[in-house]
Amino acid sequence: MNKFLFLFSLLFYGSLLAQKQIHIQYLNVRSPIANVYEDLYTNGTKVISKQDGNIMWTDPSFNKNKKTQDFYFISTIDETTKDRNFFFTSFVRDNAEDYYFVYDKVPQINWKIEKEFTRKILGYECTKATANFRGSPITAYFTKEIPYSVGPFKFFGLPGTILDVRVDGKDFDLWKAVKVDLNDNSNVEYNPEFPNFTKAKMKDYIIRKDDTTINHLNNSKVSGSTGKIASIRLGIEQHFEWEDQKDK
Repeated sequence: MNKFLFLFSLLFYGSLLAQKQIHIQYLNVRSPIANVYEDLYTNGTKVISKQDGNIMWTDPSFNKNKKTQDFYFISTIDETTKDRNFFFTSFVRDNAEDYYFVYDKVPQINWKIEKEFTRKILGYECTKATANFRGSPITAYFTKEIPYSVGPFKFFGLPGTILDVRVDGKDFDLWKAVKVDLNDNSNVEYNPEFPNFTKAKMKDYIIRKDDTTINHLNNSKVSGSTGKIASIRLGIEQHFEWEDQKDK
């Protein structure tokens, strides 16, 4: 009987949430010197996150008043497929008017849920889950009390909402929820257009970005040095699925 009541209350609570728009604000510790806020909105079907261009520098030598471009991550909750289609904005050359609107089909994330490990985040009971996301070992905490399979950046696939996710062994490349509003009244545009951005698929975008990084590093080599400088990928996405196929 208790199990039946729990399932009934979860379904009832989920039906109430489905009538409302949810807003979750995360603090994204992007690097050892820079933090940003990421605001996620979902109506239960459509999802959009905005990473604020107002970077919070932790190094006082940087210009704290400089605003950069806002970046967006757009997706749809689709229970009929294990993959998820994302559209996001980004750039290839840092600090340049060189922005892209990229389509990325993110494969299923193979989460391992560890039910014995739980913690409270903003009053929500959360459960631990681990995975390897495109070459980075990550740990997340999600709550079934917000029954949407969403999270910041490109994270998804858990039976609830991710409120904390981070790369193992690092004190950056992490997102932690700092605010949850289950009855948000903001007027959200879930399908924004970026007519002046270059449209690209994820593989083509990564090839362009890697080539740009390699060229920049090779041009910055100390005089007299030898050998090719390998591409250095910043952030969580270190290895992509098409590279696994190429290696076979």
